Amino acid sequence: MTSSGLKDVVVPLPIQIVIDDVGWWTPTDGSAKDEPFRSGMPRAHVPADYAAIARLGNRLGMRPQAAMMLCDWDRDLLLRELPEATWMGRDWNHPWCEHPHLDEAAQILNDEADHLEIVVHGLAHEWWGGPTMERAEWANPEGVMRPRHLLERHLEVYAAILRRNGLAGEHEGLPPFFVPCAFRHSFGEGSDGIAGLLAQVGISYVSTPFSSMRQLATPQTDRIAIECGVMTVDRGGGSPSWKHVAASPPEAVDGPIIGLHWPNLLHQDPSRNDEVIDDWVAALTRIGQAPDRWLAPDTPSAWSQLAHVECTQIVQDGNVIGFDFTALDALPSTVALGEFVVKTTQRSPPRFAAGVHVLDSTWNPGGHHWLTRLAR
Repeated sequence: MTSSGLKDVVVPLPIQIVIDDVGWWTPTDGSAKDEPFRSGMPRAHVPADYAAIARLGNRLGMRPQAAMMLCDWDRDLLLRELPEATWMGRDWNHPWCEHPHLDEAAQILNDEADHLEIVVHGLAHEWWGGPTMERAEWANPEGVMRPRHLLERHLEVYAAILRRNGLAGEHEGLPPFFVPCAFRHSFGEGSDGIAGLLAQVGISYVSTPFSSMRQLATPQTDRIAIECGVMTVDRGGGSPSWKHVAASPPEAVDGPIIGLHWPNLLHQDPSRNDEVIDDWVAALTRIGQAPDRWLAPDTPSAWSQLAHVECTQIVQDGNVIGFDFTALDALPSTVALGEFVVKTTQRSPPRFAAGVHVLDSTWNPGGHHWLTRLAR
């Protein structure tokens, strides 16, 4: 928030990029025959499609979220143990078990770990616990969580597939990030609900549109919902169609998340993926130059920054910038919220009151502002 007395001091809105349905190798929308919607890409996916995400992150100095579907990565057919997880039930099989693309893509994901985040999304996205496919894997169309004991197994198998493909990275189990399939999700059930389950396995960063989230309690702010230590951020709306190949980047960004699906960033010809990515880089670089926007380097930074945007008040004492953290401190216990950034447009370096210390401060000539990273 910006005080009325300090028009040249802003806690800028963070921007994180969330890319759903990364991980499908077979792209075909099979929903008409009780199979997953998949990515909808009109060509097969190739390792270059993973390199495209890394290029986006590398050129922007960010780690976009790659929300991954893993059934096509199941080398050992573990999903036969979860008949409700696929359309084949206990007869689960697929053609990618020994395909060299898996090793090639895994190498890219590991080599480019500084430029993307692997995010828990799902196994096959939907639910086959009855005679026909239902949306979605983690909750039904009303947002009611699927049976907890089955979801615990889904998460265990998800972690096992990551490990089998060498994608567990620094996380022994699951990465701490989650995007619910089809945005079927709920808030307000405490330890008995999905937040309790996610917290149990070490997931603490979630995003989904609040407009489609089943709400049994009121979120703490318009864009933040915290329970069981899990911080869920409103993804908002207005995204390109999930099947839209090479979508045009936005002119402006009004929320903390740019919600995309994998085809939006890809070209029909994979050798031309860079053309699509470079258009997005140019647009987002311009947006990030604005005094009230900030391209967050990763999800923890974005979530912390958003909490300060929603809760922290700027106060003025002469030429010294101070902060009132009363509303921030009133939030329930959650992820680390100690660091945030401010942008100041006066040419002289900013000065700050006691209560924060400067981690670094740089002048951005393109945006005509100081970007200062602070810690409480």
